[in-house]
Amino acid sequence: MKLGVAEILEKASKMTNDNEIITWLQQNHSVALETVLRGIFDPTIIWLLPDGNPPYKPNILVDQQNQFYKECRKLYLFIDGGNPNLKQTKRESLFIEFLETIDKDDALIVLAMKDKKSSHKNITEGLVRKAFPGILPQ
Repeated sequence: MKLGVAEILEKASKMTNDNEIITWLQQNHSVALETVLRGIFDPTIIWLLPDGNPPYKPNILVDQQNQFYKECRKLYLFIDGGNPNLKQTKRESLFIEFLETIDKDDALIVLAMKDKKSSHKNITEGLVRKAFPGILPQ
């Protein structure tokens, strides 16, 4: 079974060598991981959601780590330019549904991403640029 994004970042955050982290991230590259890293560090991605955590119920089902891979395509709904006709109240309710669908640890990463914060101290913009050249604007 494929590791979840939260599991990949958690393991990377326990590594002490940048080259080891870069190799690990590259070996576990996916659209979902790239989406999270861009969502955090790409200044052109503007989240259209309020700061802080919305009132949501974390998903308590087991083995939901792969759910984020299926759901990450919906993240466009929550960024500037993604769906300009979506009313803000609908956007926020869809975001809560999104958080409640994915694994609770992935939800925490999405919440940090929305606020443009890395949920793991070792995962920095510079490291992401080295691991995945070209995913972030110059």
